[in-house]
Amino acid sequence: MKVTIHLGKGNLDRGCDNIVVQLFDRDGNCRQQLNGSLPPAPELARLHQQWQSSYQAFYQERAMRIGLLQSEGLRYSEADFRQMCRQLPLEFNSWLSSACFVTVEKTLRTILSQNEPTPIIITSSEPELQKLPWHLWYLLDDYPQTEIIFSTANWQQITPQKPKHAQTRILVVLGNSAGLDLKSDLDAITSLPQTEFKILSEPRLAELNEALWQPEGWNILLFLGHSYSDLEAGYFYLNDTDKITIPQLKYSLKKAIALGLQIAIFNSCEGVGLAVELADLAIPYTVVMGQPVPDRIAQVFLKYFLNAFTAGKTFTLAIKEARQKLAGWETEFVCASWLPMIWQNPSANDLTWQDLQPVTHQPKTHFKFAKIALIGSAIASSLAILVRSLSWLEPLELAVYDRLVQQRPPETIDPRIVVVEITEEDTNSDRYPISDGVLVEAIELLNQNRPAAIGIDIHRSYERGTEHQDLVALFEHNSHIFPVCSYSSSNDSYAPPKGLSEVKLRQQMGFSDLLIDGRPTQVKNSRLDLASQNLSQIQTPKVRRQLLSYQPDLATSTSQCLTPYSLSFQLAFEYLHQAGVEPMQVNQQLQWQFGDVVFREMPDKFGGYRQLESSSQIMLNYRSGEPGKRLTLTQLRSGIDPQLIENRLVLIGYSASVARDYFNTPYGTMPGVWIHAHMTSQLISAVQDERSLIWTLPLWGDWFFIFIWSLCWGTILIVLTYLSKRRGAKLGIIRISSGQKTPIYTLLTLGIFILLIDRICLIALIRGGWLPYVPTMLSLLIMMVIVLIAPMTTHKKIK
Repeated sequence: MKVTIHLGKGNLDRGCDNIVVQLFDRDGNCRQQLNGSLPPAPELARLHQQWQSSYQAFYQERAMRIGLLQSEGLRYSEADFRQMCRQLPLEFNSWLSSACFVTVEKTLRTILSQNEPTPIIITSSEPELQKLPWHLWYLLDDYPQTEIIFSTANWQQITPQKPKHAQTRILVVLGNSAGLDLKSDLDAITSLPQTEFKILSEPRLAELNEALWQPEGWNILLFLGHSYSDLEAGYFYLNDTDKITIPQLKYSLKKAIALGLQIAIFNSCEGVGLAVELADLAIPYTVVMGQPVPDRIAQVFLKYFLNAFTAGKTFTLAIKEARQKLAGWETEFVCASWLPMIWQNPSANDLTWQDLQPVTHQPKTHFKFAKIALIGSAIASSLAILVRSLSWLEPLELAVYDRLVQQRPPETIDPRIVVVEITEEDTNSDRYPISDGVLVEAIELLNQNRPAAIGIDIHRSYERGTEHQDLVALFEHNSHIFPVCSYSSSNDSYAPPKGLSEVKLRQQMGFSDLLIDGRPTQVKNSRLDLASQNLSQIQTPKVRRQLLSYQPDLATSTSQCLTPYSLSFQLAFEYLHQAGVEPMQVNQQLQWQFGDVVFREMPDKFGGYRQLESSSQIMLNYRSGEPGKRLTLTQLRSGIDPQLIENRLVLIGYSASVARDYFNTPYGTMPGVWIHAHMTSQLISAVQDERSLIWTLPLWGDWFFIFIWSLCWGTILIVLTYLSKRRGAKLGIIRISSGQKTPIYTLLTLGIFILLIDRICLIALIRGGWLPYVPTMLSLLIMMVIVLIAPMTTHKKIK
């Protein structure tokens, strides 16, 4: 909707006898018309004339966008001038409140909407009426979506021109700028989204004329520099010698308007004469300053207007917002908000930034963005995979893996396993290390309750008289008891018990060695490696993998440990064998197979690991809780329920800190005996409970997972960027050179993606899947950088 108020041929001295007010709907049909009048206002005319003289005198020593103020050197009273600035709006509104015009205002109040933009177009041929502060009309205070626009009394119907190019094209004319700073104006222009522009610096008339004739056409003509208007015409300075008028560009401007020129902005002084002459050429919109404008006010006005216009506001409301923001400068620059004026052809529809960019070009733009998304995602994911292949991400990937492991829901205790801890209380009463006699006593107590197997995670290599002979005799006569040795150490302290037969040494022993990440060698002996460390010093090295077996003839040490099987493997094998699980052997792919479950050897690249040694190892899928029932040696010796031990796997080991048998795990520090219990539980649970082992995607699967996420993120990021450029709304990333920060919507979207990937990786890990979390996050960051840079290449600048 729009309202036109025709003031006729009246002026302040004679009044306006025949005012015609018309209301038009969206289709341009006149819905209502009424008449009114305004009385003569000689006092208002005198006050306005005095105000104009005082205005020029007030600014005579400022940097102005006019070559020379006529009042330069005149004396004036600043207090009187500020008083006139307060008095003039009162006198003006008093005139509009005249009885002969009040009917018009009342009618407007019935048809205007507070929420619907409705321009009020004032048509008059009298410059004095046009320069009055119409924006201070009390009516506008109650209708924030309404703005005053000016037009000439004689105008012609125009047909809106559709843009013929994909981006807004702006012709910038830098005229004579002596004493002015136009850098801020240029910064505001060159940071515009989805824009092509050409800058003519102090051109000759022929050069400007040729630019206006370009067949591609222009959407906006912007002049920066010195100008002024008198009773005859409006003038603007192209350079230090050429002062021209609009009629001198009549044919080139008509051609530019026919090719789609819709807006002319003269960010210079006293442009009413220029606006009137442009109106005769039927240009849709013109913006000028009604009075000489200070250089600083011209700079901030252009910035305010462009920000509002590209942010989605209509052209008139963007000018209104910019003008209202100028009120904040009026302590220093009095009446700054009075200066901007909009001139519009009454037949022109209200304009938005999107209207300057046609929808017909979007498929090409979308194709370009899709190309950026695909290529960018391929680059981002490839870089992430490359960085991962160099092992640079391994520490971070393992740390994230530990965090996800800790977030898994709790599991029940494995009822098939019992761990007998030798605690601090036990070592205090029986001393450390416990004697062979105490160990024999504990084994005999367990045997009375018929356990499926017993694992002794205590090294017993030295002969200690009859007690040691009794211990060896127990091992020899009980095939379900499995002591330990260390194949990675040549120290006799970690050798098998003395006196065992060679058959027992090979078939009834289990090695206690653990695979520890973050150490110079892949396999280290637990107690040797930690013998000189305090528990508080154990930091990054962690046990995350489980070694099932090895070939003793390939051992790098001269150890006396001849068994090829780990303690956990021996215990699980014995338990499953008693349960009748078949087959239990190495299959054709040289992988251990228990029943239907194949324990596939970890390749050299597995999850976050990039350089694993080839061995019969699997990832240790810790139970999110204790893997078995906990007993202490004291409780065992005091008597227990036989059903607690019957047909169960029992492990005996130290939890006392004096033994220094502690290791870092994803669940914190843990005694070695409990780690062996986790390993044993994993093997049995995988076979009997179908509990998942830790698995990863194949290499191509990892790459595809990373690529898909970077593609999705890149696509959404590009859409946000595109919307920000189309609508000007700060929804996406703006060009780096604009100096704007990443907006909240992009950070919020990134946060949602990170949370989504995090939860998906956690859900997968609960089911055993180790997905490429860290490389995916890295690809998102790389993709963001690519999208930040890519729009700059599409921001075409015409030089």
